[in-house]
Amino acid sequence: MNQAEKAWKETTSAETTAHHGGGAGRPFWNAEARQFMYVPSFQFPPVAGCEKYIYEAVDETGKELSFESESSCALLTPIWKDIAEGVVALKVYSTDENDKKLYLIGARTFFRLAPFSDNYPEAACSFRDCALGAFNYCFNSRIIRHWLDFGTPDPHYDLNVYPSKMEASVIEAMIKYGELMPDRNDDCMKIACNAADYLISITEPDGSPLEGLPPTYYTDFRVFESTMNNLTADERKDTIMMFYPASAGSAYLALEKKTKNPKYLQAAVKIGEYYRKNVLENGSWYLVVSRLTGKPAAMNYCMPTNAILPFLAKLYERTKDECWKVLADNALAYVENNALKTYDWEGQFEDSVLSSNYSNLAHGDCNKLIMYYARNYSGNAEKIETAKELMRFVEDQFVVWNRPCPWDRCGFDISCWPTPCGLEQYNWYVPVDASTALIANTFLSMGKATGDELYFAKAKALMSTITRVQSKKDGRIPTEWKEPGFNDNIRKDDEFWINCMLYTCSVLTEFSEFFDQ
Repeated sequence: MNQAEKAWKETTSAETTAHHGGGAGRPFWNAEARQFMYVPSFQFPPVAGCEKYIYEAVDETGKELSFESESSCALLTPIWKDIAEGVVALKVYSTDENDKKLYLIGARTFFRLAPFSDNYPEAACSFRDCALGAFNYCFNSRIIRHWLDFGTPDPHYDLNVYPSKMEASVIEAMIKYGELMPDRNDDCMKIACNAADYLISITEPDGSPLEGLPPTYYTDFRVFESTMNNLTADERKDTIMMFYPASAGSAYLALEKKTKNPKYLQAAVKIGEYYRKNVLENGSWYLVVSRLTGKPAAMNYCMPTNAILPFLAKLYERTKDECWKVLADNALAYVENNALKTYDWEGQFEDSVLSSNYSNLAHGDCNKLIMYYARNYSGNAEKIETAKELMRFVEDQFVVWNRPCPWDRCGFDISCWPTPCGLEQYNWYVPVDASTALIANTFLSMGKATGDELYFAKAKALMSTITRVQSKKDGRIPTEWKEPGFNDNIRKDDEFWINCMLYTCSVLTEFSEFFDQ
């Protein structure tokens, strides 16, 4: 059986679904979902006294398919393998005592995604060459050179109003690039140290409610105020989103390891101390907290797997202080007791509104939990099985192997979308380089943990798309692949998230080490 046949079999089996609701008391997470690759089920209300339900579907080709079930929330397994890729209209009916259709109890229109195949274009170049081309673009860009020449963020780059996010990515990327290009290492380390020193300089001062935390939003350096991100940062400048300090903390630890300068360890420990002193009974933290009072500005909790859990693990590795391991274990328990059971993988972004249950699912924290299991529990059969289920969910909702769903909340022209690709979140359901790279990296981690060649094939196919969308002129990898001409390099700076490309560069180097032989 080749990899495409294996992928097809997995997406049509009741044994390998994307963890839909109903079974074992699981809630239904897919009310807002638009696309499905693995066999879905939906929450339709049962009818008292009804012993059989009739399911009828019409696919994009006009083919009519049906089956019967004793459940009003049955998996569509009996017809899934025969439904063509494309838009599907599903209706479910209750029956009378003669098993004839009686009432329409539910309907759903969705897009049936094609599974992985084995005929994708080859990479346009090696992963190493792609990484170096993109790193070179960043290194020579005004956005990065400003750190080298002035030691401050480029005031003309709008997205620098998110300092913890941006500076953390610059620090870690320049460390990596300096290792790849020793002749540029001195400049890379100067850039990394300047970014870290600046972030430390605008950190909440001693004695303040959020002592030791770098800001999520900061606008004092800017030279204009007219764009969306500046407005967002202005509106939220008196709050901190609580997982972003952990990103900065991880960057400080990487820099301290490289430079041996104790001030970066001290800055990281200060961030850790905030988490230690303010952890909630459930093992997490409030997502948004006021800089002025230290009190929560919303009742949402942090999803700690994306940034806080890795930071605490690194802090424990560096200091050997058991308090960080306890915090990390409790943060993991919070995820396992909540999102892992409910599948409410809430999209948490500094520039997005907070969401209610299941309204804006995203894959970032889910991917990071998969990788955490794959890298730390490869010998634990139960954890790895859970990671496989999570991987199917991510693929089901955020990967497009062939043709994308024709409708979304953004209304972009899907005809230009390169595939395969990874989508970001329900509220921004478009291909993004960092999303594609993160999902690919998760597939690679699962391949290493399980030895399953299908994971490796999926990882390589996704990252090969990155090499094809990269600008041949200057190496830039566009952030959002959502409109015609997305890679023509004339997009505005506020549509180019350099942190996304820097992360993609890091993943490309990992792929180079594994695939470039």
